[in-house]
Amino acid sequence: MSFLTPLFLLGGLAIAGPILFHLLRRKSRERFTFSSLMFLRPEAPRLTKKSRLEDILLLLLRCTLLALLAFAFARPFFKELVIPDQDPDARQRTVLLIDVSASMQRNGLWTKAMAKAETVIEKTKSDGSLAILAFGDETKALLRFDQWNDLPEEKRPAVARETLGRLQPGWGGTHLGNAILTAAEILDETDAATRKRIVVLSDLQRGSRMDGLQGHEWPEGMELTMEPLAPDVIGNAGLSLAPARESNDGDTPLHVRVVNSEDATQEQFRLAWVKPDDSNMTGVTHLYLPAGKSRSVKAPRRPSGKDCCLALLGDDESFDDQLFIVPEAPEPIRIHYVGNEKPDDVEHMRFYLERAFSKTRLQHVEVLAHAPDALAGKLIHPDDRLLIVTEALPDAVIEEVRSFCESGHPVLLVLKNEGLASTLGVLAASGPVPVNEAKVNEYALLTRLDFEHPLFVPFKEPRFGDFTKIHFWKHRTIDSARLAGSRVLVRFDDDSPALIDLPIGRGHLLVLTSGWHPADSQLALSSKFVPLLYSMMDMGRIFSPFKATNLVGRPINVSTEHTASREVEGPAGTIRLSGTVDEFFAEQPGIYSLKGARNATFSVNLPPTESHTAPISEERLEGLALPLASRDMAQVALSQDRRQVLLDEQLEKRQEMWRWLIVGAILLAISETWLGGRTWRRSALVAQTEESV
Repeated sequence: MSFLTPLFLLGGLAIAGPILFHLLRRKSRERFTFSSLMFLRPEAPRLTKKSRLEDILLLLLRCTLLALLAFAFARPFFKELVIPDQDPDARQRTVLLIDVSASMQRNGLWTKAMAKAETVIEKTKSDGSLAILAFGDETKALLRFDQWNDLPEEKRPAVARETLGRLQPGWGGTHLGNAILTAAEILDETDAATRKRIVVLSDLQRGSRMDGLQGHEWPEGMELTMEPLAPDVIGNAGLSLAPARESNDGDTPLHVRVVNSEDATQEQFRLAWVKPDDSNMTGVTHLYLPAGKSRSVKAPRRPSGKDCCLALLGDDESFDDQLFIVPEAPEPIRIHYVGNEKPDDVEHMRFYLERAFSKTRLQHVEVLAHAPDALAGKLIHPDDRLLIVTEALPDAVIEEVRSFCESGHPVLLVLKNEGLASTLGVLAASGPVPVNEAKVNEYALLTRLDFEHPLFVPFKEPRFGDFTKIHFWKHRTIDSARLAGSRVLVRFDDDSPALIDLPIGRGHLLVLTSGWHPADSQLALSSKFVPLLYSMMDMGRIFSPFKATNLVGRPINVSTEHTASREVEGPAGTIRLSGTVDEFFAEQPGIYSLKGARNATFSVNLPPTESHTAPISEERLEGLALPLASRDMAQVALSQDRRQVLLDEQLEKRQEMWRWLIVGAILLAISETWLGGRTWRRSALVAQTEESV
C-alpha cells in the first residue's frame, strides 16, 4: 500500500491521548467522617496500588477512530494495481517540427535534418504516436496523429518516410514561435499519463520569430527538444532592399542593405546586375564588409530590360544573394475641376488647387480644368479620382456627374455663391435646397469636427486637429435636414454646416459652404488645405495600389475590378485567381505579372530576416522559459518522478479508498458515543448504590 500524502500519517500519534486519559486515576468527589476514627492518630496514606487501564473496549474504539482519520487524510492506494510502462519511448506522443524556411537551403542542413527525422521515426514505438509538421512563415500538418493511428503498425514508418521524401526547404521566413505553439495545442488534448514531446529540427537562426512564447502556459508533462543543425560551411551574407532616399534633384537612387553574419569568414563582395542563365554581369561594384556588420550602399545603375536581378557575389551561401527589383512607377491620378477661372488668377480657387499637388515617386497628380458645359464625356478614365465643382452644371452633365459619384468617387461641390443651389438639389436628388448668404461679424471659425469620419481621420491626433486658426470671411447657410441621410462633418461657430457628406451609391457628395479663395477664407493659405485635399482624393481610391516589392510568405494585394478570372505569371508558372480573391501568396522570389482589368508587374523577394543565420543565443532561449528537455540526469529523474506522481494521482482517484475510511470513522464515532454513554451511566449507578449503603 502507498499513500498520496503520507505526512498525514503523523496524525496517528494522537492515539496517545485516549490511552493517557484512561490511565489517569479519578479522585473521590466527597469525604465522609466516621466517629469511630476520632481518636486515631492521623497518618499519611501510602500508595501501593498502581494505575491500570479501564474500559478497554471504549479505548480501542477511540484509538481506531483516530487511526482511520489519519489513514483517510493520507489518501492510501494500492500501487501494484497499475504497472507503469518502463520503456521511456512507449505510450509517447511526439510532434516532429521540421524547418522548411529559406535558410535551410544552406549546404548540408537538409541532409542532416532528414537524418535526424529518420532517427525520431525509428524511436517511435508501436504504442507511440507521431505527427509531422513543417513550418516556415506558417505551420502545416503533413502527418496527423489520427492518420498515424489509422495506419497498420507495419506501414507507419514507411508512410512517415514517404511524407518526408516529398518535403523540401522553401523560400519563406522562420516563425518558430507559431510552430511550437501549434504543436503544444495538439499535445494539450492528450491524456495526462501519456508523455508529450516536441522535437524541433532547425538551424535555429537569429532571424527566427519567437512571438507568443514568452509567458506561455505549457501543458503538464510536455518536453521540448531542440535539435540545432549546423551547415557544412559557416558564415553567410545577405542582400535586401533598403528604404528609398529622395535626392535634391528629384531622382531616387536605389539603395540596398548588405549584412554579414557574425561567424562569417568572407569579407570581400561584389554587387552586379545579372540575367538568368547568363554569365554576363553589368555595373560591378566592389564592397568590403566585416563579419557581424551591415551596410546600406547605393546599387549600380540598372541596365535596360526587365529580366535581370541584382546579385551579391563572393558569398558561399547563395540562397539570399539575389534581389529582384521592379522600378516603381508613379501612380497616375486625375482630378477634374469645373470652373471658369484662369490658371494664373490668384483671386480664384483654381490657382491654389493646381499648386497643392506635387509630383512624387509614388504619385503623379494632374489637375484638369473644364468649363461647366465641356465636362460631358470626360469622367470615363480609370485614373479619375476626384471631381471639384465650383460652377452651376447644365442638366445634360449633372446625370453624368451623379453616375461618377455612384461608382465610388467623391464629388466636392463648393458653394461659393447662392447660384449653386439648383445644382445641389439635382445632384442630391432631394428637391430644392435653399442656399443663403450668412451674416458674419468679422470672421467665422470652424468647430465640432467629426474626427471619426474617414475624411478627418488623418487629423485625429491633437497636434493635427486644431482648425481654429483658419478665418472665414464669408460662407453660405443651408438646411442639412433637407439632405436626407447626410452627415455634418464640420460646423461654423454660429452652428451652421461648413462641410456636409451625403453618400450617393458607393461615392460621396461633399458640400463645402465656403470657398478657399481669398475673398471667402484663409483656407488655401493654411497648413490644413493640402492634407484635406489628399484625404478627399484617397476617398476615391477604389483599389489599393500595387507594391513594387513584396516578400515571400506575406499577402500581396491583387485587388482590381472583379472579373471572371485573373492570372499571375511568375517563376513557377501561371496561377489563375477568381474574381473574389484579393490576396496572393508567392512561394518563391522573382518577377510576377498580374493580368486582369489592370495589368501590373511586381517583384517578390526573400524576407530580410532569413539572412541573419547566426545561431540563437542560449540566453535568449532560457529567457523564454521553454520546457526544454534537460540532458542532466538529475533533471531527467525529476521529470520521471513528476510523471510517477501523475500516475499515482490518477490511480488514487480511481480507487477512492479514503471515502470508505471516512465512512468507517463515522460508524466508529457513533459506536464510541453509544458505548461511552452506557459506561458513564453504569458508573453513576454504582456510585449511587455505594452512597446509599
